[in-house]
Amino acid sequence: MSCAGSARPVAVAPSGLSPLPRLVTDPPAACDKPWTLGVIGGDARIVLTCANDVQRQPLDQSGPLARALAPGLDPSRDRVCACAAKLHAPPFVDLVFTAKPEQGLVTVRGNADEDVDPELGAAFVGCVGTVTASFAPIQSGACPGGHAIAIYPVRLELEP
Repeated sequence: MSCAGSARPVAVAPSGLSPLPRLVTDPPAACDKPWTLGVIGGDARIVLTCANDVQRQPLDQSGPLARALAPGLDPSRDRVCACAAKLHAPPFVDLVFTAKPEQGLVTVRGNADEDVDPELGAAFVGCVGTVTASFAPIQSGACPGGHAIAIYPVRLELEP
């Protein structure tokens, strides 16, 4: 018996099924260039927490609080872009940078608030998780007695 010239199909795919969705889209534009604090989507205001006071203040790109937040930029960019390469990214993700200048520590965590896409956001934020970076401690002078905590919330657009 020969298969050559046979008009019968060997296998037939069901016609009623749609193709599987592609998990990964083009990389977000945010992954094409280095991140800087004033550009990545924040409102250029820091929430400064001292022992007895909480206040909002403008981001001074050359000030000690910005220098304490900056070490979190590259590792968080790497993490966000790695997640975008594995998962379908939501239209945006909220990141919260938290720096403790006098301790030489900054963390960046994904935040899934009510604005984040319910289908894509939770998985993406879970992938981003929390990124930690250390640096030489900085005397910020932002709080009497030291121990400042600078919080910089960012809404990062992830559209390609």
